Amino acid sequence: MTTAQDFARRRRTFERAHDVLRQPPERPAKGWTDDARRTLRALAESATPRVVKLRLLVDTLRRQSPRTRQALDAAVRHVLLHTLPTTGGKLPPDALVDQAKELLDAVVEAPGEAYLEEPHWRQLAEESGQLFGFAVAERTFEGGCNDQALAWKLTPEGERVQSRVLIAQFWTDQPPSAFIDYVSPENWPNCSSFWESMKPLSTVAREPNGNYTGVFEEVVKIGSTTLRVPLEVGFRMSPDLSRVWARFNIDKPAYREREEARDPVPVNVDTGTVSAETVPGGPAPTLVRATKYLNARRGSGADRFAELACDSGWSEMMITMAFNCSPHGPSEVAAAAARARAPAPSRAAAAAAPATVPAGAAAGQFASRVVEDCKDGIDATGQHVQQLLTRFTGPSWDPRWINDLLAIGVVTAERYGRVLSNLRGLADGLADEDRRSSR
Repeated sequence: MTTAQDFARRRRTFERAHDVLRQPPERPAKGWTDDARRTLRALAESATPRVVKLRLLVDTLRRQSPRTRQALDAAVRHVLLHTLPTTGGKLPPDALVDQAKELLDAVVEAPGEAYLEEPHWRQLAEESGQLFGFAVAERTFEGGCNDQALAWKLTPEGERVQSRVLIAQFWTDQPPSAFIDYVSPENWPNCSSFWESMKPLSTVAREPNGNYTGVFEEVVKIGSTTLRVPLEVGFRMSPDLSRVWARFNIDKPAYREREEARDPVPVNVDTGTVSAETVPGGPAPTLVRATKYLNARRGSGADRFAELACDSGWSEMMITMAFNCSPHGPSEVAAAAARARAPAPSRAAAAAAPATVPAGAAAGQFASRVVEDCKDGIDATGQHVQQLLTRFTGPSWDPRWINDLLAIGVVTAERYGRVLSNLRGLADGLADEDRRSSR
């Protein structure tokens, strides 16, 4: 069991790593290199998931000059030493660290922006996967975090504003039920030290099957910024536990009450989804995904966090949460515990329930799921489409438009896979209904 002290220690290490390592290279503080060396060594030996350590390492080195990278060489090797697999509890030999450093250098020097982009992580994961022995969740992790990617969203006042799009996702061999704790919003403070609380602001409507809807005050602290946001939350589990998801959005009545009390909510867009679901056709059976749209009000304390959400490590924070909820990463132990918590229908209810879903209801479920999947797909492709257009309309033509096009294709293929899965469910339901009615 992770204690409050463990969480506090992890938070300090994580926050310090971001504060120090992601400092803009054009104006480094005096003594930054020595500070960075100490920070990297502390990060290396911390309980931070290694995928986060390595992503921070790539991002840090891409931001620095070759001369600074050389000055950090020993500290970088120390991070690699503590992220490579151990044998019999012993740290890896120097020869393996040298191999890892060579692969890391190739990624650091690869074309692209002067910070970590998802193609860089994919390159490292693919070329060094065997050396590190990456699990599928590590290998397929995508941050999808881009401070410049914007989508139009409505504020509680009904105003359309451009909001930043933040995404964190990975695939896993574990079932969606293994991530109930991670997906359930009221449990987020138990999964991450950054969430200080999720306090109910009204009675939470709970269903016998574990689903719930309610309004919570989310209190999140990242660096020197504390956000208190009233969120309307809905948590759902499908009957077969093939999908677990939550949606959240700013609660309008609570938002207005804060306005009247002269305690304004610092953001006017904070909406998104967190989910774990079975998706056919992927690199693993289950896709775990978090999507967030964020916009800070002008002059609020959240301004800097919204502008630099990626630099604040939002994507890395989400995967850290997923691994914290299962101390050794998503596991069968967590899945079994989740299945045990899922309430089974009573015998009376089971006897009274029809063996199949009526055709009209099955069609309605299919339609609602397809509409939801299409909406999520449009949201997910928005940032890639905008980036694609920017590459053509900027001051110079950028050949990396092909990366954006491929990203759009990945999202499209994923959504079609989900629609086909829903269609298969509809067909099975109609066939069962047909058989039942013909008896």
